[in-house]
Amino acid sequence: MVLSGKRPATLADVARLAGVSRWVAGHVLNNGQGNTRVTPATVKVVRKAAERLNYRPNQAACQLRGKRSHSFGLLVDSAGDPLRSFLVQYLDEEAAKIGCRILIANTVVESGRFDKSIDEFTRRGVDGVLCLVHHWRRPDFTTLLQQHPHTVFYENPGLAGAAYVEIDREAAIRLAVEHLVEQGRKRIGLAIRTLSRPADLARKCGYEQALRSLGLTMDPRLIFNDEEHGEIFARHNEQTKQWDFPFSFMDRVIDRLAQEEKADAIIAHNDFWAAALLKYLRKRAIVVPRDVAVVGYLNHYLADWTDPALTTIDPRHHLAAQHMVRMLEEMVAGSKLPAAGRGIIITPRLIARESG
Repeated sequence: MVLSGKRPATLADVARLAGVSRWVAGHVLNNGQGNTRVTPATVKVVRKAAERLNYRPNQAACQLRGKRSHSFGLLVDSAGDPLRSFLVQYLDEEAAKIGCRILIANTVVESGRFDKSIDEFTRRGVDGVLCLVHHWRRPDFTTLLQQHPHTVFYENPGLAGAAYVEIDREAAIRLAVEHLVEQGRKRIGLAIRTLSRPADLARKCGYEQALRSLGLTMDPRLIFNDEEHGEIFARHNEQTKQWDFPFSFMDRVIDRLAQEEKADAIIAHNDFWAAALLKYLRKRAIVVPRDVAVVGYLNHYLADWTDPALTTIDPRHHLAAQHMVRMLEEMVAGSKLPAAGRGIIITPRLIARESG
């Protein structure tokens, strides 16, 4: 049997090739083969016909009939973003455990891709959406929730009643400061992206809280934020579709914190900043950790491979993924999440290695 043109195969095509009624074909392909009215031999013939025609059920139509697609949409700035890649991996694994698949949409590859992705998820009839898009990019989350009320965010989107999971970043920096003080550090610098983003502001708050609780003076000159110096650390190049990282930026971090302010430790925005710091400190003949200790944030696998191995904060992405998929599955199943359960905060942990 040859289909005309390039149109996708329909249930009627499968039934015709298998020599059965459309009802029988639908019964088999909707996992109803346990019914004694359809023999194992018929099941085998129908499935073989579906495979031959590369038949795929219309998930949106299934959803209209009250049936689940057993698929989740995943919105992410870029699936290749190293700051999100582990979380993407863990979400896929958690979804697979409950028999669901993930449809990934990269939202920064072209203008309007966020809205197009939402529409595509609607067309495909996904059961719900997992959103990892940075809220500081200001996409229209309201539109997302209108089309997909079953949505769970990574980081609080700032919308009343939204379900989300986020990392306690105040606690993360407190852990780093407390660890460094235990190592005898007195002047601890903090290098972060910006103070206009809530997540980064939380890091600053955690830094100040830790210093106060340990009886150390908070010196604002030991806080270096990228925004203050007029350069965003990473820019998305619309032509190459890649992220540009001006690593010379690290020279200014070192000039300010290690040279001018005599910091004996630096807490970096993430493991990639920290890895670059290790490289540029070495170029200045500044020995880590003897002269300056360095602590990252993410616990990326590269942390074991830097020289020296990187002390870092583990945001426990695997735990965040478990909560996000569980919350979404409960919403899809019709369970109403309690107000207290719509925002889950993950407590991070510190992984001590050689750099600090």
